[in-house]
Amino acid sequence: MMRALDRKLFRDLARMKSQAIAISLVVASGVALFVATMTTYRSLRASEAVFYRQQRFAQVWSGLGRAPVSVARDIAALPGVTAVDARLVARAILDIRDLAEPASGLLVSIPDRPGHGVNDLYIRRGRHLEPGHADEVMVSEAFADKNHLQPGDSIPATVAGHRTALRIVGIALSPEFVMPVEPGAAAPDDRRFGILWIARNQLEALLDMNGSFNETALLLAPGTDEQAVIAAVDRILAPYGGAGAYGRKTQTSHVMLEEHIDQLRGLTLLVPSIFLLVSAFLVNVVLARLIATQREQIGMLKAFGYSNARVALHYLELTLIIVLLGVGFGVPVGSWLGRLMAVFYAQFFRFPALVFELEPGVAFGGAAVAVFAATAGALGTLRRVVAMPPIVAMTPEVPAFRRTLLDRIGITPLLSPAVRMIVRNLTKRPLRSGLASAGMALAVAVVVVGGSSADGFHRMRDVQFEAVQREDLSVALRHPRALGTARDFLALPGVRAAEPYRIVPARLLGRGRYEDIALYGLPDGGRLRNVVDTDFQRAPRLDAGVVLTAWTARHLGLVPGDLLSIEIRENRRRVVSVRLEATVEDPLGQAAYMELGALGRLLGEPETYSHVSLLVDPTRAPALYDQLQHAPQAMAIGIRRSTFDSFKSMSETSLDFVRTIVLIFATIIAFGVVYNTARIALAERGRELATLRVLGYTRGEASGIMLGEIAILAAPAIPLGLALGYLLTGAVAASMTGSRMHVPVIVSLPTYAFAVVVFIVSALVSALVVRRRIDRLDLIEVLKARE
Repeated sequence: MMRALDRKLFRDLARMKSQAIAISLVVASGVALFVATMTTYRSLRASEAVFYRQQRFAQVWSGLGRAPVSVARDIAALPGVTAVDARLVARAILDIRDLAEPASGLLVSIPDRPGHGVNDLYIRRGRHLEPGHADEVMVSEAFADKNHLQPGDSIPATVAGHRTALRIVGIALSPEFVMPVEPGAAAPDDRRFGILWIARNQLEALLDMNGSFNETALLLAPGTDEQAVIAAVDRILAPYGGAGAYGRKTQTSHVMLEEHIDQLRGLTLLVPSIFLLVSAFLVNVVLARLIATQREQIGMLKAFGYSNARVALHYLELTLIIVLLGVGFGVPVGSWLGRLMAVFYAQFFRFPALVFELEPGVAFGGAAVAVFAATAGALGTLRRVVAMPPIVAMTPEVPAFRRTLLDRIGITPLLSPAVRMIVRNLTKRPLRSGLASAGMALAVAVVVVGGSSADGFHRMRDVQFEAVQREDLSVALRHPRALGTARDFLALPGVRAAEPYRIVPARLLGRGRYEDIALYGLPDGGRLRNVVDTDFQRAPRLDAGVVLTAWTARHLGLVPGDLLSIEIRENRRRVVSVRLEATVEDPLGQAAYMELGALGRLLGEPETYSHVSLLVDPTRAPALYDQLQHAPQAMAIGIRRSTFDSFKSMSETSLDFVRTIVLIFATIIAFGVVYNTARIALAERGRELATLRVLGYTRGEASGIMLGEIAILAAPAIPLGLALGYLLTGAVAASMTGSRMHVPVIVSLPTYAFAVVVFIVSALVSALVVRRRIDRLDLIEVLKARE
């Protein structure tokens, strides 16, 4: 048999169904976003771990000039080394059908037999290479998909000056190249850069390196000291031009993958946490005020003999039903969205399989925060109301009056009675008014955070591809050349300007730390490659010192003016000391910059360059591409527009997807907050508004007082919410910034405008609902004495 309080519970829910639904939607939005993004993040992490483990992803690499294969046996004998792949790698220029410009490839040799123990390939389509079949290659899946390549297709290629045709027999994935990035490029470009795995004997013939290797990849036993192995490999390979061994933390694909997943982690941990906490705070405030409106009913229940504990339990049940409705809706929606997001991100992160599972702890965590905040708000109010004697609780609250600031300065007599009532009602309960306005400000802030997630990446894109890289294309040479030969590029078809520069691998040694970076030598006064920060400000003039990215300088504990030790890791390795001239908030990459001549003197190779930037007449670009593809000195060609398109496609597509989801939930939260604020204010002042109607106020005048209060509370909430949104955006940007990517704190005017529009529309819709409720007030019922 249903008890009296249970019937009251369901009647209360039916009476306040619109408010209950709005509160539940606020809770559901926070919980769903938390569950969706957290499960996506954990799914990608689990998929990465499984792929790395099953395909035996290497832990140490080292490039070198050339060494006999017998040297690999010395490396294999090192303590803790379980497998060694002594291989050949080479850059290639590829001629892809339906691609107007040349593409670049990295040829990687593999043994004849699959499953050699390090970086095993996962065959997606086709087959593995077969011994004795010349010119066979397997191609990375991303490159094949972007260029519509299939097993059986042939790719003309230029390798070490030799023209050859490579026949595709398989499409593969490798843990070593989940996100392949062309050396020197700012971002992945799957259409113009791919990995090609080739038989060792075939690449030996193309490079004229029989019985030799120029790169090693090592797998270590669990618990092995990685740094000790790196030091030992360096000693062994030093006589053979070793460029310095390194671990996963500087392996390009792994670093890029980690940074992208960590950016998602910033979204999964910070943004959903902000939304969840904001929604919890708002539910706390709303439910506290909602219960306060029922103080007369609470007093009546106590008068009928219900204990304080039973009354408190009744309202806690009401609170929990509303919150759990939101949780019950938010968890499955979040799980569905999480799976959708994981599948979406899988197109960028090439894993053989996607591991997805909704962990109970994730759902429980989101639910616990919402339930705790709601019950805390309810208990705080119940403690005050339940403690009152029944006769006091059943009596309407005695109106409080105090002279306001407007009264003291003499402005009040100049105001209309309606305005005076609005001001006095807001000032007699300043804490309640402040909390209501703060709730609205948080509603604006969450919309700003949701909308600004892509603004920083837009700035990064514009700085990198409009201010830093201003060339049309860049050419990497097989070997450094004399500076005077850079003028030869001006004779090529369509070349309007040519600027040489140098890139060498280097290790920066700081205070107990080091960083492996690319050291750029840029010409003094150059126009096609610049050092520019995220505010489009050029770095100081490059002289004999070095300019570092701000992140690298902070990581090494260095400030401008310090002496910096640089270990040059090309040809004759040496350590030099250079003064740190300045730092720059470089948007992409992890690099150091010097003047070209100063770098040449440090290398002992003055007046040399290894790359050249070109400005090209687009109408003559095809003829230029044709000549560069057949040029024996050209090792790779980078095209700015193609890299820009790839970066835009990858970053903006993924960010816009997340941004859309976040904005939907942010909009729901904003509307739920404003609507509940208005409805509870109406519940609190229904008796007063009915009294005004009896005294002769029209419906418009009576509702104007109510809506005027909401407007005054909303007015300061807009600028406060925009400012708070900017601060929260800074926290999100900081969580997404890593060694290769500096996300600036940018909130665009359209984002601010959208947040204001969402808030104003929510306020107008809420005002219409409140006006309709006021128009339908039953004056006799409302004015009945409750005591």
